[in-house]
Amino acid sequence: MASVLIREAKEGDCGNILRMIRELAEYEKLSDQVKISEEALRADGFGENPFFHCLVAEILPAPGEPQGSCMVGYGLYYFIYSTWTGRNIYLEDIYVKPEYRGTGQDWGGKKSSPHRPPHLLPRNRSLWSFLIPFSSDNPSFCFFLPTSGQGIGSKIIKKVAEVALDKGCSQFRLAVLDWNKKAVDLYKALGARDLTEAEGWHSFRFEGEAMRELAGK
Repeated sequence: MASVLIREAKEGDCGNILRMIRELAEYEKLSDQVKISEEALRADGFGENPFFHCLVAEILPAPGEPQGSCMVGYGLYYFIYSTWTGRNIYLEDIYVKPEYRGTGQDWGGKKSSPHRPPHLLPRNRSLWSFLIPFSSDNPSFCFFLPTSGQGIGSKIIKKVAEVALDKGCSQFRLAVLDWNKKAVDLYKALGARDLTEAEGWHSFRFEGEAMRELAGK
């Protein structure tokens, strides 16, 4: 049986990460909004002062199987700051390829946005937060490797929680589209609290022209 490895992304993974970003956007019916390039991912995530960090999920074949490893998911996160609780971690994207999603214990897509007040929310979606007081050579193409419902999405989320603890974060935040019931159910099962429902937050964002007008440029 193949096994799942959750590891830190490397610069050479950016091509596959970008493909999965596009798959996620297509799942969310928002593929026209993806403007990022592989070059931008390399520069912004793997330079001296990275703007984001990323985990990838890789399927490792069992010994003796002819297939190579296969990248099947990712979680992209960064650090934010709360004036109420201090250090926070924010999970911007989590995605698992459809054929590797478990039943009831995994999830196939989510786009996120920051925090209190929840600014820069990309689209109309319900805000969620884990309000936990923390004190292959060509992996873009691969054969399907059975993983026995190992819950890859849950593994990515749990790994991000580990990172948050290691970095002294007090909260782990994310967001989800309101129609994505599978994601909502997963986050609830893992202990997340719906901030839109509980606290009534609305999220806003300024885009290009509005930003230029504000800045007088």
